[in-house]
Amino acid sequence: MRWSLPAVVLSVLAAWAAAAEPTFPYKAVITTDNIYLRSGPGENYYPTDRLKAGQQVEVYRHDVGGWYAIRPPAGSFSWVAGRDLDVSKDNLARVVEDHAAARVGSRFSDIREVTQVRLKRGEVVEVLGSKPSAAAGAAAAETWYKIAPPSGEFRWVDGKHVARDDSADGLRQPGGGSSGAPTGSGRLSAEQFQKAMDDLELELSTMVVEEPTVWDFAELRQRADSLFQQAQTATERGRARLVLGKISRFEDICDRYKKLSTMQAEMARVDRRLARLSRISSPGDPQGRFDAVGRLAWVPSPKPGTPQYVVVDPSGNVRCYVSPAPGVNLRSYVGQDVGINGTRGYMPEQKAAHLMARHVTLVDEATLR
Repeated sequence: MRWSLPAVVLSVLAAWAAAAEPTFPYKAVITTDNIYLRSGPGENYYPTDRLKAGQQVEVYRHDVGGWYAIRPPAGSFSWVAGRDLDVSKDNLARVVEDHAAARVGSRFSDIREVTQVRLKRGEVVEVLGSKPSAAAGAAAAETWYKIAPPSGEFRWVDGKHVARDDSADGLRQPGGGSSGAPTGSGRLSAEQFQKAMDDLELELSTMVVEEPTVWDFAELRQRADSLFQQAQTATERGRARLVLGKISRFEDICDRYKKLSTMQAEMARVDRRLARLSRISSPGDPQGRFDAVGRLAWVPSPKPGTPQYVVVDPSGNVRCYVSPAPGVNLRSYVGQDVGINGTRGYMPEQKAAHLMARHVTLVDEATLR
């Protein structure tokens, strides 16, 4: 006699089995400090990074050996041989060979032995850096490029150090991105990302045609940063990075403009102060015939390189320091009342006006009063 389970029991068992199987990807946290991430599912694979206890990760797959495949954390990278790439100036590169190897990189060394993903000809990748590497016996060094980890490449961690974070929401679900990268609620589609970038660049262009004094990039930078974080492909990340670079350059221009404006305002204040201080009091010269009027005297114990003469008022107060222009002899006028014409200036150390005398005229005592 054959026995069969009731349909309702089968249904319950099926539901239980489905519930026991995790839905990928899911968020989890690392439970042990300083755990190695590895380039493959096992301790025989070289380490690529370390994770700290409490760090959040996204799990995409469980290996039968108990190892978990996680999304490469920030700072991860892969290596691609330079012969397989056509590198442009915008930190992007196009793959020129089919099935080009993307080798898993490690922050501990230049080892690059593990290949998880093969790149297609025409695929665009984001370039993070480069390094020459000469193989033993090679005549010349070959350049290797660091790239952002391509879609489908993982890092591996021992599952015993991982605990599912059931409190996390907004998990990214597979599919939806043009590169196969996971997307989810809150993520922009390729069309939405394109429109958001177009709007951002238009607003940036509109802002920079105005004077730098009205530029304010805080909100634009925040949006560009957000778009960079949501980018699903190397092309999208590259475009967001270019806009962030433009914003940084305009911010630098704005800072320099503000500093220049401040400097110009300060120079204007100094010029006004110098002009005020260089006005030589000549109360006895109402018609303004002379640049300085008074008694010419020696400067007692002048410092090297400083003027030897001064013009003083009847009370002995210094009206200005005087230096002779080439061909002008002031010595014979010392102790006499003179009117002097010449080039006005200012001596900051003495905090007094200065006159380069070009013409000297004797005046009577009444002119001084």
